[in-house]
Amino acid sequence: MKRIALALLLIFPTLKYIAAQGFQAGFYLGATASDVAGTNNINNSANFSKLGFTLAGTVCTNITPKTKLQMEIRFYQRGAQIRPTIDSVSTGNSGTQTNGNYNVGYNDYFTMTLNYVDIVVGIKHQIHFNIRNASTDRYGIEAGVSIGTLIYSSYEVNSVSYPLDVNGVDISPYVGLYYNITPHFYIEGRYSNSVNSVLKHDNTNGNSFYNLYYGTWDSGHNRGFSMTVGFVFGNGSAGDQANSSSSHDTPPPSSDSQDN
Repeated sequence: MKRIALALLLIFPTLKYIAAQGFQAGFYLGATASDVAGTNNINNSANFSKLGFTLAGTVCTNITPKTKLQMEIRFYQRGAQIRPTIDSVSTGNSGTQTNGNYNVGYNDYFTMTLNYVDIVVGIKHQIHFNIRNASTDRYGIEAGVSIGTLIYSSYEVNSVSYPLDVNGVDISPYVGLYYNITPHFYIEGRYSNSVNSVLKHDNTNGNSFYNLYYGTWDSGHNRGFSMTVGFVFGNGSAGDQANSSSSHDTPPPSSDSQDN
Protein backbone atom coordinates (compact mmCIF):
# COMPACT_ATOMS: atom_id res chain seq x y z
CA MET A 1 0.00 0.00 0.00
CA LYS A 2 2.90 2.34 0.72
CA ARG A 3 4.21 1.75 -2.80
CA ILE A 4 0.77 2.59 -4.26
CA ALA A 5 0.61 5.83 -2.30
CA LEU A 6 4.17 6.71 -3.35
CA ALA A 7 3.40 6.05 -7.01
CA LEU A 8 0.34 8.30 -6.86
CA LEU A 9 2.33 11.03 -5.13
CA LEU A 10 4.92 10.89 -7.91
CA ILE A 11 2.14 11.58 -10.40
CA PHE A 12 1.35 14.98 -8.89
CA PRO A 13 4.35 16.88 -10.39
CA THR A 14 3.29 15.49 -13.76
CA LEU A 15 -0.24 16.77 -13.15
CA LYS A 16 1.12 20.26 -12.51
CA TYR A 17 3.01 20.13 -15.81
CA ILE A 18 -0.14 19.00 -17.64
CA ALA A 19 -2.05 21.91 -16.10
CA ALA A 20 0.54 24.28 -17.55
CA GLN A 21 -0.28 22.94 -21.04
CA GLY A 22 -3.86 24.21 -20.93
CA PHE A 23 -5.60 21.35 -19.13
CA GLN A 24 -6.82 21.22 -15.57
CA ALA A 25 -5.09 18.66 -13.40
CA GLY A 26 -5.16 17.86 -9.72
CA PHE A 27 -5.81 15.26 -7.08
CA TYR A 28 -8.33 14.31 -4.43
CA LEU A 29 -8.36 12.19 -1.30
CA GLY A 30 -11.00 11.13 1.17
CA ALA A 31 -12.91 8.43 3.00
CA THR A 32 -14.87 5.46 1.64
CA ALA A 33 -17.67 3.30 3.04
CA SER A 34 -18.27 0.10 1.09
CA ASP A 35 -20.20 -3.15 1.04
CA VAL A 36 -20.40 -6.34 -1.03
CA ALA A 37 -24.07 -7.06 -1.62
CA GLY A 38 -25.39 -10.27 -0.08
CA THR A 39 -22.52 -10.90 2.35
CA ASN A 40 -24.37 -9.77 5.49
CA ASN A 41 -24.88 -13.08 7.26
CA ILE A 42 -27.24 -11.61 9.87
CA ASN A 43 -30.10 -9.87 8.05
CA ASN A 44 -28.80 -9.48 4.47
CA SER A 45 -28.99 -5.69 4.71
CA ALA A 46 -26.55 -3.18 3.23
CA ASN A 47 -24.55 -1.70 6.09
CA PHE A 48 -21.57 -0.07 4.30
CA SER A 49 -19.49 -0.63 7.44
CA LYS A 50 -16.16 -1.35 5.68
CA LEU A 51 -14.30 1.94 5.97
CA GLY A 52 -11.26 2.90 3.94
CA PHE A 53 -9.75 5.71 1.90
CA THR A 54 -9.24 6.76 -1.69
CA LEU A 55 -6.52 8.80 -3.40
CA ALA A 56 -6.46 9.88 -7.05
CA GLY A 57 -4.77 12.04 -9.65
CA THR A 58 -7.06 13.77 -12.16
CA VAL A 59 -6.88 15.46 -15.57
CA CYS A 60 -9.84 17.21 -17.18
CA THR A 61 -10.73 19.44 -20.11
CA ASN A 62 -13.78 21.41 -21.20
CA ILE A 63 -16.04 19.91 -23.85
CA THR A 64 -18.60 22.72 -23.42
CA PRO A 65 -18.43 25.89 -21.29
CA LYS A 66 -20.23 24.06 -18.44
CA THR A 67 -19.21 20.44 -19.03
CA LYS A 68 -15.86 18.71 -18.51
CA LEU A 69 -14.43 15.35 -19.45
CA GLN A 70 -12.33 14.00 -16.56
CA MET A 71 -9.93 11.06 -16.34
CA GLU A 72 -8.45 9.68 -13.13
CA ILE A 73 -5.92 7.19 -11.82
CA ARG A 74 -7.24 6.15 -8.43
CA PHE A 75 -6.43 3.92 -5.48
CA TYR A 76 -9.69 2.79 -3.87
CA GLN A 77 -10.34 0.59 -0.81
CA ARG A 78 -13.48 -1.54 -1.03
CA GLY A 79 -14.81 -4.61 0.73
CA ALA A 80 -17.35 -5.65 3.35
CA GLN A 81 -17.42 -6.08 7.10
CA ILE A 82 -19.66 -7.42 9.86
CA ARG A 83 -18.49 -6.38 13.31
CA PRO A 84 -18.82 -8.70 16.30
CA THR A 85 -22.18 -8.69 18.08
CA ILE A 86 -23.43 -10.93 20.89
CA ASP A 87 -26.58 -13.01 20.41
CA SER A 88 -28.87 -13.50 23.40
CA VAL A 89 -29.25 -17.19 22.56
CA SER A 90 -26.50 -19.42 21.26
CA THR A 91 -26.54 -19.99 17.50
CA GLY A 92 -23.92 -22.70 17.66
CA ASN A 93 -21.20 -20.37 16.38
CA SER A 94 -17.68 -20.40 17.66
CA GLY A 95 -16.95 -18.31 20.71
CA THR A 96 -20.02 -19.50 22.65
CA GLN A 97 -19.92 -18.69 26.35
CA THR A 98 -22.21 -19.56 29.27
CA ASN A 99 -23.95 -16.69 31.01
CA GLY A 100 -26.29 -17.86 33.79
CA ASN A 101 -29.09 -20.01 32.36
CA TYR A 102 -28.52 -18.76 28.83
CA ASN A 103 -25.88 -19.31 26.22
CA VAL A 104 -24.50 -16.32 24.37
CA GLY A 105 -22.52 -16.48 21.15
CA TYR A 106 -20.78 -14.13 18.78
CA ASN A 107 -22.04 -13.85 15.22
CA ASP A 108 -19.81 -14.96 12.35
CA TYR A 109 -18.15 -11.57 12.06
CA PHE A 110 -15.79 -11.04 9.14
CA THR A 111 -13.69 -8.50 7.29
CA MET A 112 -13.21 -8.61 3.53
CA THR A 113 -10.65 -6.15 2.17
CA LEU A 114 -10.45 -5.43 -1.57
CA ASN A 115 -7.98 -2.80 -2.79
CA TYR A 116 -8.06 -1.59 -6.41
CA VAL A 117 -6.20 0.70 -8.75
CA ASP A 118 -8.83 2.21 -11.06
CA ILE A 119 -8.92 4.01 -14.38
CA VAL A 120 -11.88 6.40 -14.19
CA VAL A 121 -13.60 8.32 -16.99
CA GLY A 122 -16.42 10.71 -16.18
CA ILE A 123 -18.41 13.80 -17.12
CA LYS A 124 -18.82 16.75 -14.76
CA HIS A 125 -21.52 19.33 -15.42
CA GLN A 126 -21.88 22.70 -13.73
CA ILE A 127 -25.33 23.67 -12.40
CA HIS A 128 -26.54 27.26 -12.34
CA PHE A 129 -29.41 28.21 -10.03
CA ASN A 130 -30.50 30.84 -7.54
CA ILE A 131 -30.33 30.63 -3.74
CA ARG A 132 -32.05 33.42 -1.82
CA ASN A 133 -32.16 35.61 -4.91
CA ALA A 134 -28.43 35.14 -5.50
CA SER A 135 -27.12 33.11 -8.43
CA THR A 136 -24.43 30.49 -7.95
CA ASP A 137 -22.35 28.20 -10.18
CA ARG A 138 -20.58 26.38 -7.37
CA TYR A 139 -22.58 23.15 -7.58
CA GLY A 140 -22.38 20.37 -10.13
CA ILE A 141 -23.35 16.80 -10.97
CA GLU A 142 -21.21 14.04 -12.41
CA ALA A 143 -21.37 10.49 -13.74
CA GLY A 144 -18.91 8.01 -15.15
CA VAL A 145 -17.41 4.56 -14.87
CA SER A 146 -14.29 3.06 -13.28
CA ILE A 147 -12.40 -0.04 -14.40
CA GLY A 148 -10.38 -1.39 -11.50
CA THR A 149 -7.63 -3.97 -11.13
CA LEU A 150 -7.55 -5.85 -7.83
CA ILE A 151 -4.11 -5.49 -6.24
CA TYR A 152 -4.80 -6.88 -2.76
CA SER A 153 -7.50 -8.98 -1.08
CA SER A 154 -7.97 -10.60 2.32
CA TYR A 155 -10.81 -12.39 4.10
CA GLU A 156 -11.05 -13.11 7.84
CA VAL A 157 -13.93 -14.83 9.66
CA ASN A 158 -13.86 -14.65 13.46
CA SER A 159 -10.28 -13.32 13.14
CA VAL A 160 -9.17 -16.40 11.15
CA SER A 161 -7.88 -15.92 7.60
CA TYR A 162 -9.52 -17.87 4.75
CA PRO A 163 -8.94 -17.94 1.00
CA LEU A 164 -11.59 -16.37 -1.18
CA ASP A 165 -12.17 -16.65 -4.92
CA VAL A 166 -12.46 -13.15 -6.34
CA ASN A 167 -12.52 -11.64 -9.80
CA GLY A 168 -9.52 -9.49 -10.63
CA VAL A 169 -11.47 -6.76 -12.47
CA ASP A 170 -14.17 -4.44 -11.15
CA ILE A 171 -16.39 -2.31 -13.44
CA SER A 172 -18.35 0.29 -11.47
CA PRO A 173 -20.54 3.08 -12.85
CA TYR A 174 -20.94 6.02 -10.46
CA VAL A 175 -22.95 9.20 -9.91
CA GLY A 176 -22.06 12.13 -7.70
CA LEU A 177 -22.36 15.74 -6.60
CA TYR A 178 -19.65 18.32 -6.01
CA TYR A 179 -19.34 21.80 -4.53
CA ASN A 180 -16.59 24.30 -5.39
CA ILE A 181 -15.33 25.87 -2.16
CA THR A 182 -12.89 28.08 -4.09
CA PRO A 183 -11.79 28.09 -7.74
CA HIS A 184 -9.21 25.43 -6.81
CA PHE A 185 -10.70 23.48 -3.90
CA TYR A 186 -13.84 21.34 -3.93
CA ILE A 187 -15.68 18.65 -2.01
CA GLU A 188 -17.32 15.73 -3.75
CA GLY A 189 -19.58 12.79 -2.90
CA ARG A 190 -20.04 9.70 -5.08
CA TYR A 191 -22.02 6.47 -5.07
CA SER A 192 -20.89 3.49 -7.16
CA ASN A 193 -22.26 0.02 -7.86
CA SER A 194 -20.37 -2.54 -9.90
CA VAL A 195 -21.98 -4.29 -12.86
CA ASN A 196 -19.98 -7.47 -12.32
CA SER A 197 -19.61 -9.69 -9.27
CA VAL A 198 -16.41 -9.35 -7.29
CA LEU A 199 -16.98 -12.84 -5.81
CA LYS A 200 -16.81 -15.75 -8.22
CA HIS A 201 -20.03 -17.71 -8.54
CA ASP A 202 -18.12 -21.00 -8.73
CA ASN A 203 -16.27 -20.45 -5.46
CA THR A 204 -14.08 -23.54 -4.98
CA ASN A 205 -12.74 -22.75 -1.52
CA GLY A 206 -15.77 -24.13 0.28
CA ASN A 207 -16.43 -21.03 2.40
CA SER A 208 -18.77 -19.09 0.14
CA PHE A 209 -21.58 -17.14 1.79
CA TYR A 210 -24.67 -19.28 2.13
CA ASN A 211 -27.07 -16.49 1.18
CA LEU A 212 -24.83 -14.70 -1.30
CA TYR A 213 -26.87 -15.16 -4.47
CA TYR A 214 -30.27 -14.61 -2.91
CA GLY A 215 -32.17 -11.62 -1.62
CA THR A 216 -30.48 -8.81 -3.57
CA TRP A 217 -30.40 -8.15 -7.29
CA ASP A 218 -26.67 -7.50 -7.35
CA SER A 219 -25.42 -10.08 -4.86
CA GLY A 220 -21.64 -10.30 -4.82
CA HIS A 221 -21.21 -6.84 -6.38
CA ASN A 222 -19.16 -3.94 -4.98
CA ARG A 223 -21.10 -0.94 -3.69
CA GLY A 224 -19.62 2.15 -2.12
CA PHE A 225 -19.84 5.77 -1.04
CA SER A 226 -16.91 8.19 -1.05
CA MET A 227 -16.50 11.70 0.32
CA THR A 228 -13.43 13.51 -0.90
CA VAL A 229 -11.66 16.86 -0.89
CA GLY A 230 -9.89 17.85 -4.10
CA PHE A 231 -7.46 20.41 -5.47
CA VAL A 232 -6.85 21.42 -9.08
CA PHE A 233 -4.11 23.32 -10.89
CA GLY A 234 -4.84 25.54 -13.85
CA ASN A 235 -7.54 28.02 -14.70
CA GLY A 236 -11.17 27.62 -13.75
CA SER A 237 -12.97 26.20 -10.75
CA ALA A 238 -12.32 22.83 -9.20
CA GLY A 239 -15.32 21.16 -10.70
CA ASP A 240 -15.99 23.21 -13.83
CA GLN A 241 -15.13 26.54 -15.40
CA ALA A 242 -16.65 29.00 -12.96
CA ASN A 243 -18.65 31.77 -14.48
CA SER A 244 -20.05 32.94 -11.19
CA SER A 245 -18.39 36.35 -11.46
CA SER A 246 -19.92 38.17 -14.36
CA SER A 247 -17.98 40.86 -16.11
CA HIS A 248 -19.58 44.19 -16.87
CA ASP A 249 -18.29 46.13 -19.79
CA THR A 250 -17.55 49.69 -18.93
CA PRO A 251 -18.59 52.00 -21.71
CA PRO A 252 -15.81 54.19 -23.06
CA PRO A 253 -15.87 57.76 -21.94
CA SER A 254 -18.00 59.81 -24.22
CA SER A 255 -16.55 62.82 -25.86
CA ASP A 256 -18.93 65.67 -26.36
CA SER A 257 -18.72 67.04 -29.83
CA GLN A 258 -20.26 70.36 -30.48
CA ASP A 259 -21.15 71.38 -33.96
CA ASN A 260 -19.90 74.77 -34.73
